[in-house]
Amino acid sequence: MINLIKAGAIAALATVGVIFGNVTASASALEANPPAAPKITISTAQYKGEKNTIKFEGVANDHYRFVLTSGTNKIQLRSPIRQELMQGSELSIEDLVKKYYPSSANSIPYDTPILIDTYWFDKEGTYDNSLRQTVALTVGGNLTKAVKLSQTSATLKNPESLPEAPANPDPATPANPVNPEASTESESVNVAATPVLVESTSVPASPRKEDKPTETLAETGASVYSVIVAAITAITAGGAAIIKRS
Repeated sequence: MINLIKAGAIAALATVGVIFGNVTASASALEANPPAAPKITISTAQYKGEKNTIKFEGVANDHYRFVLTSGTNKIQLRSPIRQELMQGSELSIEDLVKKYYPSSANSIPYDTPILIDTYWFDKEGTYDNSLRQTVALTVGGNLTKAVKLSQTSATLKNPESLPEAPANPDPATPANPVNPEASTESESVNVAATPVLVESTSVPASPRKEDKPTETLAETGASVYSVIVAAITAITAGGAAIIKRS
């Protein structure tokens, strides 16, 4: 009888060992590192009329969960928002709130820091228990089996309180516009100081008469007197010849 009890005890211990051995083996097979985190970017408005935006960059996965913290409020983004966000488009935070939280459309936490935490919902129990946590939410049930991946912070700006966007500047004006009707002092040309290159063209000299030597007044008078004397002499000689013939 005693031997039977001992045998039963040994068998029971063996069974417990197998069970604990399986648990140990199973525990050692859990993932010790969290999965890769997607990138969440929040861009705040800069000028009047602009919107605050949020963008998801990564591979969409149904395990992702996004928790928004503002002050003492902590809410998980609804599944429709999550699905729309994971499509990768840059979304307007104002439009998302108006669409999915119409009663809170006028209570966006502007000028207050907000946090968006990204979690992996480990519903299959793939990751080590040290990575998993329960996130207490102010709206709805708590998020359990949550493996934290990343956190993004930003301070949203009220578009209506921002300055107007600067007007587009006029096209650049040339430094020295061509204007034939206007000239500046800097554009004036000093003709005296600026050499002008002119192509020289040889022109044949026109034939001309030899220059006569210039006569003095005395010489001119003597010449006229000689002519008069010669004329008188010729007339006298002619007259004498006529008288002689007669």
